Amino acid sequence: MTTTPLRPNTLAIDLDAAAHNARAVRGLIGAERKLFAVVKADGYGYGASEMGAVFLRNGADYLAVADLSEGVRLRQHGIKAPILVYPNALPEAATDTLAHGLIPTLVDLDAARAYSQAATGPCEIFVKVDIGLERLGIPAEQAVKTILAMLELRHLRLGGICAHPHSEVGSDPAYADWQLGRFTAVVDELEARGVRVPVRLSAATPWVLRFPHTYLNAVDPGRMLYGMVFPGETPPIPLRSTFHALTTRVIALKELTPRERFAEAAPFPVRAPMRLGVIPMGSADGLRWLNAGRVLVRGQAAPIIGSPSLEHTRIDLTGTPDARVGDEVVIIGRQGNLEITQAEVASRHGLGLHHVATTVGPRVTRVYLSS
Repeated sequence: MTTTPLRPNTLAIDLDAAAHNARAVRGLIGAERKLFAVVKADGYGYGASEMGAVFLRNGADYLAVADLSEGVRLRQHGIKAPILVYPNALPEAATDTLAHGLIPTLVDLDAARAYSQAATGPCEIFVKVDIGLERLGIPAEQAVKTILAMLELRHLRLGGICAHPHSEVGSDPAYADWQLGRFTAVVDELEARGVRVPVRLSAATPWVLRFPHTYLNAVDPGRMLYGMVFPGETPPIPLRSTFHALTTRVIALKELTPRERFAEAAPFPVRAPMRLGVIPMGSADGLRWLNAGRVLVRGQAAPIIGSPSLEHTRIDLTGTPDARVGDEVVIIGRQGNLEITQAEVASRHGLGLHHVATTVGPRVTRVYLSS
């Protein structure tokens, strides 16, 4: 039986880069802090279980996901480490969360009551505080009162408090300090009231990159573990991209000549003889948002013709007369002396770098590279 993907579309992922990044972050934050490696959105499109295993082998203490089903899948793949689930489920998910040994993040009393009722013994919880993002989390001004009420419920034990900062590239450091101050005020008041806060978690990638004083006793970086740095960001440590290449292969070739009739009705203009290639990747695989308007074949650029259809995309191989069925086609990556970068593709389609791999469809086989 062949191990070749039945549909020759692959996203090649550099696990050595992931290991390097995790070790670099561990070195940056020091041995005394907890490192929560974020593998949400199926590990940013690279595969949560595969990336999570690498991060855990290279310095991470916890994994973090934003979807209960992803936490369950990590357990099913044999991940034994603690897994924090960010708030993204209804209270009735409590039983399943606890059955798989996952740590819930709560944002209201209704969820806290559900976990109290579902638990049969001590139940570790995290609580999320909204310090500026204005999304999920208890407003900072209400957090102490709400957390104290949660801890009066049977079985619940506070494992930590977390927040997600609002931080744009180049934003005023004073804005970060204001948010951090709101967070630490909650922690300080709880401790003053005799409530121990074991984990204080507020530094995601933007703060890990810029503000060491926000690290407290734990950090939860996401995209930087995958080597993703936005324009304008200067990482304090060397990071390597885990995105190696998005590739497919030529599955058909044909020679086209200009039509004598209904030329204006053709799916694309053919004004001179053309060598047409077809690749088995289309918009259902994300290619509508993942192309640079060209691909690489035999070390040469080949224009994409028209828009990708659901399953296929046409490419112009007129300038590559030696191209053959089965040839590698690079969508993103390097071939010979030419390269199509993630940044170019992201810029063309208005995507953030962290949206490139997540846009690659699930039918595209993930291939993991490691020395």
